Amino acid sequence: MSRMPTITPTDLFSARVQAGTLRDDVDQVAVLPQLDLLAERMNQPVERVEKRGLQIWRPLEGKKSPRGLYLHGPVGRGKSMLMQLLFDAAAVSAKRRVHFHPFMEELHQRMHRCNPPRGIDMLDYIASELSQETRLLCFDEFFVTNIGDAMLLGRLLESLFKCGVTLCATSNWAPENLFQGGYNRLSFIPFLKILQQNVTILDLAHGVDWRRNPLTDGSEGELQTFDQIFESCTAEQPTPRVIRLKKEEMTAVAAANGCYWFDFAELCQRSLGRTEYLDLCSKAQVVLLSDIPVLTEELSDPALRMVVLIDLLYEHGIPMRIDAAAPVDELCTGGPVSFTYQRTASRLYELMRKPLPEVAA
Repeated sequence: MSRMPTITPTDLFSARVQAGTLRDDVDQVAVLPQLDLLAERMNQPVERVEKRGLQIWRPLEGKKSPRGLYLHGPVGRGKSMLMQLLFDAAAVSAKRRVHFHPFMEELHQRMHRCNPPRGIDMLDYIASELSQETRLLCFDEFFVTNIGDAMLLGRLLESLFKCGVTLCATSNWAPENLFQGGYNRLSFIPFLKILQQNVTILDLAHGVDWRRNPLTDGSEGELQTFDQIFESCTAEQPTPRVIRLKKEEMTAVAAANGCYWFDFAELCQRSLGRTEYLDLCSKAQVVLLSDIPVLTEELSDPALRMVVLIDLLYEHGIPMRIDAAAPVDELCTGGPVSFTYQRTASRLYELMRKPLPEVAA
């Protein structure tokens, strides 16, 4: 018999509703029993065994590892929050939550240094290594934008399933809509069938977008200029400064006391990437980004950089304020970013509502 976890996702959800940090959303409540069931099944006893030269998880009771979950729906429906409830409630130490970008970076690094034994497929070997530390893999913001990543991720997850890893994923898209319209998508179809065989699909398409309908209205009263925002955060006049992000020297409109103000051209139109933006996240308490143009197809590369920047600021919980040529919802009009911009816009709204740091008295 498996043991019930000491606390369930439903328990955690109810506690947060009572504390006033969540609202009682009907669509979210409807999927809680599935989260509770998976949390319970993750508690079943397992052992590590060797199969065809690879180490895998094998349940001591039953024949298969627990079936995973795939939560999909538009931005702001609480998918990531629900997955976190499962992650917190699952009474298993070998669990991991990860976002798409860092996971793919890690995968490429593992492939670069991987030296599997003769006759063992590289991705099977990497999956076995990953499963050593992960029985429950919580994969946030599941999406693919190019055929290389699509095929690589598909093959790896297929191998992880064989190694007894249980997947819980969130995505803005139903599985059948992943990589829709992508080049050579037909070669991705077999993986979609394997995914659907290993997860239960949960649709959150019709709930409320809680990022745009927060518990408080998030207003800051009278609109402020960037000069005023900078001064209120730093008690200093805005003065241009040269700063270093990793090996890149950048000219900030102003920077002091953890407040960094850049214009779009300097931060997004230069050849910067995740490494430089992570360095900014390690330094910043608030980021101001001014002079953002309408993001047409001709600005696809800068738009992609801005998406990466917003994703990282969101993951690190860093407030952001922007000055743009159009409202947030109308800012992106073309290029590859336009297909996923709704997610970015929702995250940007949330960052713009975060309270700004105050100068210590």
